Amino acid sequence: MAPPVAAGLIIFKLPAAEILAVALIAGIGAELVARIVWRKTIPRPQASPLIAALFGVALVGPAAPLTTMVGQLEIPGAPILIAALAVALELLRARYIPAVRAQAGLMAWAVNWLLGRGAPRGYVDPSGGNPLDPIATWFNFFRSQDSMPVDAIRLYVGNVPGPVFATSMLAVIIGIAWLAYARRLSLVVLASFLIGALLPIQLYHWNPLFHLDSGPTWFVAGLLLADRKLLPGPWAIKMLLGLTAGVLAMQLRANGNGIEGAFLAVAAVQAVVAVIVAALWGMSLMTERMRRSRRLRQRESQLRVVDDPVSRAG
Repeated sequence: MAPPVAAGLIIFKLPAAEILAVALIAGIGAELVARIVWRKTIPRPQASPLIAALFGVALVGPAAPLTTMVGQLEIPGAPILIAALAVALELLRARYIPAVRAQAGLMAWAVNWLLGRGAPRGYVDPSGGNPLDPIATWFNFFRSQDSMPVDAIRLYVGNVPGPVFATSMLAVIIGIAWLAYARRLSLVVLASFLIGALLPIQLYHWNPLFHLDSGPTWFVAGLLLADRKLLPGPWAIKMLLGLTAGVLAMQLRANGNGIEGAFLAVAAVQAVVAVIVAALWGMSLMTERMRRSRRLRQRESQLRVVDDPVSRAG
């Protein structure tokens, strides 16, 4: 996360620093609360609420207000709500459902996006001008077969409207390279996501360079979806997840969801996997409890036979 965060601070300056402060306060506060509440719990929950908060706010637009007025009441805005929900979900996941390995920050963003009807957007152009993100600009004004309304270099550097810590393709590539160096990157998922994304691009005759030169798209595909710690074991399932997310991301883009289509696609894939894993985990716990109860009943029946005087006299 360090390269995307640094790029966001350089590109968006004060708004990015304020959003980063929100994530740090929420994440560090949750870490302290977890240590106090579960200080006697062995083992302690292996939660990372700080990382969850950073991933959640990374997808928020720099112009998203920290607070909003509803009548005479001032309520928290999208960055605060997403950071708070992200740390809460991460702590609950790590403490009670550790088998589920979805990124809580992404789930918190998706919940806020769906309930707030696009509240986390708030994009701005760092150099002034059109506040729409590149994909929204393409969809609204230049939706032809081979159009490219934004220069590829600007997209690569990240000097475009978009999420506060995910606009720079260069910074995201550095983060992905670090995951690969740490042997936490699944190349199968990354390659299958690319293949899945290319299918709609070729079908609709879009410009591949424009649609793939997208920091936000590879932020969720490389840093979240392809993280081995968040994936099941079999490589065939990983390939299916990558293909599904790639196709769904571009199809949502074709339906007018913009760069957020990739966020929603990866969130949907992780949510489905989380539900399946949670169901299997619950079934295994139930089976283990039933097996333990059966053994206890067998032992009790054996003890009654041993203690029965009639049985001993026979």
